[in-house]
Amino acid sequence: MSNPSKYNLTEFTILDATNILEYATSHFVAIWIACDRSHVPRLPAYIASFVQHLQWEADSFVFPYINICMVLNTHPTMTDLLCSIISRFTCLQTRNITGKQFYAEFFVHCSPHDPELRSTHRVVLKYAHDWWKDHFDTLGFALPSLDVNEVLDMMADHFEQLPMGAMLLPGPAVAGQVEGDPLLNQILAVKAHVQHLGNSLERMLQEKTMKAAAAATTMSKLEGPMDQLEEALLTSCWP
Repeated sequence: MSNPSKYNLTEFTILDATNILEYATSHFVAIWIACDRSHVPRLPAYIASFVQHLQWEADSFVFPYINICMVLNTHPTMTDLLCSIISRFTCLQTRNITGKQFYAEFFVHCSPHDPELRSTHRVVLKYAHDWWKDHFDTLGFALPSLDVNEVLDMMADHFEQLPMGAMLLPGPAVAGQVEGDPLLNQILAVKAHVQHLGNSLERMLQEKTMKAAAAATTMSKLEGPMDQLEEALLTSCWP
């Protein structure tokens, strides 16, 4: 699938970055789920190899595109799950946590099932370089170095495999960015995210209000039959 032509950095858009980071999130979700179901003994050698492979994932699908977005002065959309994983990688790189602690925190604090991490994650049937399905702690195979074209091809293949409606929850679109003014752009990004969260909260409250109203209507309809049932039970108790 690799494209032999050199990708022009000026052609790399904010949509490309967002899609690649969404693809990276799906990768981490697939890894988390597969390893959580695995019965392989979690020996120190296994943990060390796992962290090394996970670092390759970040180096291949996360950090390069965050750096590109910084150069292009754009704001990529990332799910809360991916932000949590990146924060753990930052702690690992700054030596605030060890590889063993990183391994534990990946499964405890970066769970795709955590309701506090906003992500309607979906994984596909097959990923390129799905090392987590092999005995990666004993095989010792070399992980490849990927360029932008290869990652874009892998991302496109990922979206082709997704079942209908199985997209990750998108973040808000950041409009009105100004070239050469990163501070203003970050303020606009924060504003867009706050507005997005506010709209999500409003929709959630509306849904809960509608469900509560429907429940109240159902209960009111049941009051008459329940009273009749109670009266019938009381009558049947007397000879």
